[in-house]
Amino acid sequence: MQAVEASLQRARQLPVQALGPAIRQCAAKLRFMGDCPPMPGPEQQAWLGQRSELLGLWCQAAQQVLGMRPHPTQVRAALEMHNGHLVQLAPGEGKTLAIGLAAALYASSERPCHVVTANDYLAERDAALMQPLLALAGHSVVAIAPESPPEALAAAYRCDVVYATGKQLLADYLRDSLLLDGVKDPAQRRLWEMQRDPRLPRPVGRGLWVAIVDEADSVLIDEATTPLIISSADDNPMLIEAVLAGKQIFESLEQGVDYVVQTEPVPDIRFTEAGKQRINGMAFLLPPFWRFPDRSQGMVSLAVMARHVYQRDRHYLVDEEGKVVIVDEKTGRVMAGRSWSHGIHQAIEAMEGVELSSPPKTVARMTFQTFFNRYHRLCGASGTLQGIHGELLRTYGTWVMPLAPRVPSRLTLAAPRMFSDARSRFEAVLDAVLTCQRQGLPVLVGTRKIADTEALSAALVARGVVHRVLNAKHHAEEALIVAAAGVAGAVTVSTNMAGRGTDIMVPPDLSEQGGLQVLLFEPHEAARIEWQLCGRSGRQGARGHARAFVALKDELLVHAFGRLYVHLLPFLRPLLLQPRLGLLAVRLAQAITQDKAASQRKQLAERERSVANQLSFSD
Repeated sequence: MQAVEASLQRARQLPVQALGPAIRQCAAKLRFMGDCPPMPGPEQQAWLGQRSELLGLWCQAAQQVLGMRPHPTQVRAALEMHNGHLVQLAPGEGKTLAIGLAAALYASSERPCHVVTANDYLAERDAALMQPLLALAGHSVVAIAPESPPEALAAAYRCDVVYATGKQLLADYLRDSLLLDGVKDPAQRRLWEMQRDPRLPRPVGRGLWVAIVDEADSVLIDEATTPLIISSADDNPMLIEAVLAGKQIFESLEQGVDYVVQTEPVPDIRFTEAGKQRINGMAFLLPPFWRFPDRSQGMVSLAVMARHVYQRDRHYLVDEEGKVVIVDEKTGRVMAGRSWSHGIHQAIEAMEGVELSSPPKTVARMTFQTFFNRYHRLCGASGTLQGIHGELLRTYGTWVMPLAPRVPSRLTLAAPRMFSDARSRFEAVLDAVLTCQRQGLPVLVGTRKIADTEALSAALVARGVVHRVLNAKHHAEEALIVAAAGVAGAVTVSTNMAGRGTDIMVPPDLSEQGGLQVLLFEPHEAARIEWQLCGRSGRQGARGHARAFVALKDELLVHAFGRLYVHLLPFLRPLLLQPRLGLLAVRLAQAITQDKAASQRKQLAERERSVANQLSFSD
């Protein structure tokens, strides 16, 4: 850090027009020195000194070109990311600029640098913000827009720094792999290029050198085991016919007589003997392939799941075009272009009465975990890496470096309020919102489900409270809603997405009166996601307040502790209604849930590696 500060002092003596040539000259010297020597000694010290000189020049350029003066925490974060580490920064510490400085250092090596963002809006915003800075030294920057044609994609990937979502990068990588048809060796690749007809499509990527991941916990952990699938149209009229027939049979069944459904703690569907006989008697409605008892019951069970297990405005929504769109429960965001497999998606479409889509045929697939492990270097930043340091190290071989905030936090985390039932909790949240509004304080209510945001919104409308709703149905307005969430008396009801990556600006006078008030409607499976929501408040030393509201039959508690908890709840209720014991129960439930989730991610990763090894007959 002292070397960077010394370089910055020297850079301040340079006029703006001299900064670009100085950066290019310094970067050329660093490239000539190669990669950082692994062993301590004079060569390593010389390399580190040259890098510090370059970073000092970039810091001065940021101040001159962007009007943003990097503070020591941001400089340290950029250095740690250039070392290949994940950085844990407190919310509001300025990850965008820190990542931009790290990208500038990597761009100086003239190797492909990918900055991974949480969504397309952030990719476009951050690329536009950093473009003037990187252009000073002649570096090109681009944000890849979704649905770009191959020619535009190829031009974009030729840029020095590429901002894109992980989904976009992985999809382009899989399409390139399909084009190359397994060709991996550089010599074979050159031969393939020479023999390829120039009129035919060519790969668009330049390779996977470095990925700088913004909101690293979401990308590398929460979405890690979700496979991205490249599919082709595959008309399957027989499956469509079977799904519709299965729905018709289901509608003749009676719950509790012909079938039993248990949704908590895990979904479980069982047909009674009477139900099995009724299904067998109506199996003639199904195509011949599905008329066997096991298959006919399996097809009818899809209809049961579509009615009782998958819930609209929680697991999915129906958009304006009448299409079923999956909703990510962790973030509340829509997962456009994705569908459930094995006929579940079609069963839900049938239950909603919309046109049934043809099930896609899988051409290529890969999990994000596998994809990001293919980068030569992986780094990034997030404000919520608590509790997952070990998993990140085991999975990606990357260390997490927690950095102290520039200004001590003044966010107050109040003890949770515990309630016997969901209705009491609902009324308490409404009362808290009205109290904050009467005091002229901005309030943000965070929920897990779209349905809860809709119910809260309806209740607020009935009470004449002006408010804004932010969920998967209003994602296009996300930035505008979040930007206005910090004004006096503003009420914002949001799913856990909560404008991640966008600051809620609170005027100084409101900050001193108490700042943004965050109300957590329901505990989440991971404490770090709750902290992400709480981190919307109390940023950069401002005052803020956050409180959780917990009902004793919330999903987190029921799923974590199982049926025994439900049976013992009448006896445990007096104890758990005490805030301290209630908080202990919530944290224990979160620890159990996250341990299960980590085990599942580990098993899925091992399965992916096993399948890859079985199919890898040669390289």
